[in-house]
Amino acid sequence: MSNDLPPGWGGPAPSQTGYNTMGQGSLNRPIWIYAGFWWRVWAFLIDAVLLSMVEGVLGFFLLPHMTVEWEETPIPDASGQTMDVVDISSIQPDTVSVLIPHIHTGDWHAASIILACIPALYFILFEASSYRATPGKRLCNLEVLTLQGEQLSLARAALRFAIKAFISFPFVYIGVLMVAFTRHKQALHDLIAGTLVVRAENKQTVTFERRF
Repeated sequence: MSNDLPPGWGGPAPSQTGYNTMGQGSLNRPIWIYAGFWWRVWAFLIDAVLLSMVEGVLGFFLLPHMTVEWEETPIPDASGQTMDVVDISSIQPDTVSVLIPHIHTGDWHAASIILACIPALYFILFEASSYRATPGKRLCNLEVLTLQGEQLSLARAALRFAIKAFISFPFVYIGVLMVAFTRHKQALHDLIAGTLVVRAENKQTVTFERRF
């Protein structure tokens, strides 16, 4: 029965006499409301915009800049063509030649690896932190929790991101669309990683007390 209830539930089963809000032997149960599909979409769009801004700024400084060298090819005698790097300002007006641009760039590998790691670090570190959410989720009052309502570990957050990045998103977003149809509003990466996305603003504590 506890698997059908939000995190924080799953304690001892109630007695035959039921519960009352008065009396001794009270049981406190926090209640979470599962985050729906569109709340999660809005949170993702906010995160996507923030990530694009960060990657754009870092890419401006990290990605290699292009340089252009102009090579002069004299026209009169094609058999005796020479290729020399020249300064455009030194070309004489009566020189008959063709200037061919050659574009050179630096090494893209290191910068590309850094930029590719940014989304992973963004989602993993934020969701495994005490915030329990990325900035986009925080703005939408969402939290990512374990099935027991606890903070994610780094390993669980990394597993969740890996499934989302390599399975849920690439295959026609089927893993993401599952949020609209699963009982606990879980995407494929939530089901595999054992996580839930809940509405933080609706979290309340309800006290049930035994009736004797």
